[in-house]
Amino acid sequence: MDNVLAVDIGGTRFRAGLFDQSGRRLDVVEGETTRSGGRDWMLEQVAARSRELVARSSAPVKACGVSFGGPVDFQKQCVRSLHVPGWDGFELARWARDTFGLPCLVDNDANAGALGEFRFGAGRGTHSMFYMTLSTGVGGGVVHGGKICHGRDSLAGEIGHIPVSDSGVACVCGATGCLESFCSGTAIAKRAREWASRRPESAARLIELCEGDAEKITARAVAIAAAEGDPIALEIVNETAQWLARALLFVIRILNPDRIVLGGGVALAGKVLLEPLHEAMLPMASPNLPSTTEVVLAELENYSPLYGAAALAMDQSS
Repeated sequence: MDNVLAVDIGGTRFRAGLFDQSGRRLDVVEGETTRSGGRDWMLEQVAARSRELVARSSAPVKACGVSFGGPVDFQKQCVRSLHVPGWDGFELARWARDTFGLPCLVDNDANAGALGEFRFGAGRGTHSMFYMTLSTGVGGGVVHGGKICHGRDSLAGEIGHIPVSDSGVACVCGATGCLESFCSGTAIAKRAREWASRRPESAARLIELCEGDAEKITARAVAIAAAEGDPIALEIVNETAQWLARALLFVIRILNPDRIVLGGGVALAGKVLLEPLHEAMLPMASPNLPSTTEVVLAELENYSPLYGAAALAMDQSS
């Protein structure tokens, strides 16, 4: 049985994995993304780790799939990044073909995550599914009838860049008031740091979790403190849940999918986030428009996009 190569380039971490044709993960290597290194550093890391995997493969590697943490023009197979310069218009699929000698397809991390969960995770058995990734940024992927919906300009599912507030808060996409500015891991950490700078005594647990340095507070620290019952962390999580609830009701009203799957690093908070999210959705819902759409956590956790990249590769090698 042939194998495939999967690559996930994220804003926080990058991964390369080897999968067989059944979707079984055989081997994986990963590392932290260094934004200051830029595109060339990232490509060097991906090339080196991927070659290691291909060299260790016990079967021929027939194709490659790449999940990229930024907008992707799926038709042109070009990428750009809202967080790191140097990627605009870069033909990542062509680079992978030239580097590894394998056919390659690229999609953004939200679409890849959606495909991964649909094929191998929490979306199995559904006809329609919406995947929402909560990580460095916020993204979404729509699966209908087993296929990713990309839209005319490859913008389908970009829920992170729907304006939800008139606050004027600037988003990396160039607009203001976007969901990503309130619900991403970056936004959660920023709110916690701002709180710690104004009232350090009330954020003592958050600061303690980050080696006593308020500037090092992360979304993960907020989730840990919230699970412990820390009032400031709980307030930040509940506020995040309110924004997410509003966005997911948009999804239900427009798409009415069988299931909404929450993935990405922030979703690893588990019930700490899921329970207040369910509670926040109840009063916003219309009693005259009942919905049976389920809202669940990703089964593949942070590996959803990597599995989706493997699925892209399998579709080329089958």
